[in-house]
Amino acid sequence: MRRTMVLLVVFSLLSVWGVAQQTSEKPPEGPQPSADFVQKIIDFGPVAKGEKLNAVFEVRNLGQAPLEITQVRPTCGCTVANFDKTIPPGGTGKINAEVDTTAFLGPISKAIIVFTNDPQMRNATVVVKADVKAFIEALPRSLLRFNVLQGEPATDKVTLVASDGSTFKVLGVDAPEGPYQVKFRELAQEERMANYSGSQWEVVVTVPGDAKEGMLNHKLTVKTDSPKAPEVPLTVSGLVRPIIQVAPAEIAFGSVPNDAPVGRNIVLINNRQGFELKIEKVEVGEPFTTEVVPLQAGQRFQVAVTLPAGTAKGRTLKTTLKITTNDPTRKVIEVPVQATVQ
Repeated sequence: MRRTMVLLVVFSLLSVWGVAQQTSEKPPEGPQPSADFVQKIIDFGPVAKGEKLNAVFEVRNLGQAPLEITQVRPTCGCTVANFDKTIPPGGTGKINAEVDTTAFLGPISKAIIVFTNDPQMRNATVVVKADVKAFIEALPRSLLRFNVLQGEPATDKVTLVASDGSTFKVLGVDAPEGPYQVKFRELAQEERMANYSGSQWEVVVTVPGDAKEGMLNHKLTVKTDSPKAPEVPLTVSGLVRPIIQVAPAEIAFGSVPNDAPVGRNIVLINNRQGFELKIEKVEVGEPFTTEVVPLQAGQRFQVAVTLPAGTAKGRTLKTTLKITTNDPTRKVIEVPVQATVQ
């Protein structure tokens, strides 16, 4: 009896599931939209590196109800400027996509997924294709790397050649950011790189000695008269290191008690090769005291700053630690010092 009841329940559930499946698969009633893409693949063929490709995909509504484009999702390297969200029956809409080829070289294929309310085509994929060519190449590479010691200028250079052997001229170099000094010239016959015909130009980039400490990460644009490559992008990457590195750059005690001495340390690192750094004098305002500890002769020093016990409470102390060295470029190093005594 119990087995019979179980079988009846199972058969009932299967019947309900079957009806539900039929119901879910039942086509929608009434007028419906119908999406038809005039062209799902737009192939630009060979294009110059750095060129921005504008692709326009047309979508026709062959149905009897408005076609809604609910979402357009581009893949990496492609952006969708705009698209028609509603297309009336018998109408045609557009999806405008853009691909910036600056970061690409060789054949590329960028997909865009289009979501609609067409019951027969909930989503569709359109593709932008191209063969990105550097008609003017920067050799040995378009990336210039620097590891610069502050106060000492550094130079790197590239040679521009035409991959198709054509002639061209460099008109100028835009360097809107960064401290760079840029020069360019056409190479004489005896200076040219072998195995390359056509024009050859040298572009020299210099980081001057007065460049500020910090990271280098900038874009340069070489302007040419070549119709195939009017702009040639270059990237500058690297670091300008201080001659004497101070870490940390300030001494912050924070809130400290007055019943015991409290200390903080900074480290001086000599980045100049072949030079023996010496600390000649260290000064700091009262009530702070200092001590210099050599960590590596001529290269690394620790300067300890101490706030002695018994300092009056309720005071915020601000002063400057002054370190005199034998380095002619950084004779005096100043480090802010601050402490609040509870």
